[in-house]
Amino acid sequence: MYRAGAVGIEAARKLIRRAPRERALAAGASIGRGYARLHGPRTSTARLNLALAYPELSEAERRRLYREVYASFGRMVVETALLGRLSREDLLALTDVEGFENLEAARKSWSGGGAIILTAHFGSFELFGAVMGARGVPLSIVHRVANNPFLNDLIRDWRTTYGVEVIARGSAARASLRGLRKGRCIAMPLDQNTRPESGIFTPFFGRAACTRDGPARLAMRTGAPVVPAFMFRIGDTARHRVRILPALDLLPAGNDREATDEAIAENVHRMTEVIEAVVREAPEQWIWSHRRWKSQPPGEPRIYPSKADRPLRRLKRALGMRR
Repeated sequence: MYRAGAVGIEAARKLIRRAPRERALAAGASIGRGYARLHGPRTSTARLNLALAYPELSEAERRRLYREVYASFGRMVVETALLGRLSREDLLALTDVEGFENLEAARKSWSGGGAIILTAHFGSFELFGAVMGARGVPLSIVHRVANNPFLNDLIRDWRTTYGVEVIARGSAARASLRGLRKGRCIAMPLDQNTRPESGIFTPFFGRAACTRDGPARLAMRTGAPVVPAFMFRIGDTARHRVRILPALDLLPAGNDREATDEAIAENVHRMTEVIEAVVREAPEQWIWSHRRWKSQPPGEPRIYPSKADRPLRRLKRALGMRR
């Protein structure tokens, strides 16, 4: 099953790569808008998340935004499929980089020569690593290992085409520390839910969101700078802009455990504020289908229906196909 899925993805990728880039992107946007009409777990989550994050919008405004979210997602999928076909020169010609001097200054300011890059699943985020690699940045990306091992291998191949190193999240702490001390930049997306035992609840769009504290701990332990960087699509075109912000002003560790824990929480909050500001600037470019508020503080009600409550699973139980 896993191999068949990976083979199907690779076949679709080869088909996409035969089409002219602009035509493929337009098709991706159309397919994305078509997918938005479906009523599955992912689309339901996206609609709910938009309602939670933007209660001030009318229903019609949220529907328009929702459709553009999936159009943007469709373009991103196409661009990911095209990775490998583009030369380094092509990538640099398609992308403006704003604030590269901020990354250079941050790396020079720390004795290890590396930096933690705070980022998110925003814009054409797979293209982000490729562009940074094409510019000669020694980049490592921390990612969650896919359940499908064949798909995981495909993703790794796509990401390493331009010299980007991939770090599995389970081994991220030690590998990231080694990379920083070798002068590498470690890209850490911080926009997804995590379990309470591995994160901190901090406000995101006005709601408590459980957020990994690993990047904050790593920065405080090493003194490495944290530099926010995000990939923006320019309108609905094939062009992009990487925006690199100045290194964040973070709190150091305290004199005792309580003070250190407070500093970690504040630093996670500051990082999350940056991500929220970016998402608010171009909300259609974020992945709203992720269950960002899945983990809830003790005593708070669940926001999303459990998998057991999904219609297909209920049907299978009714037919005796699932216990």
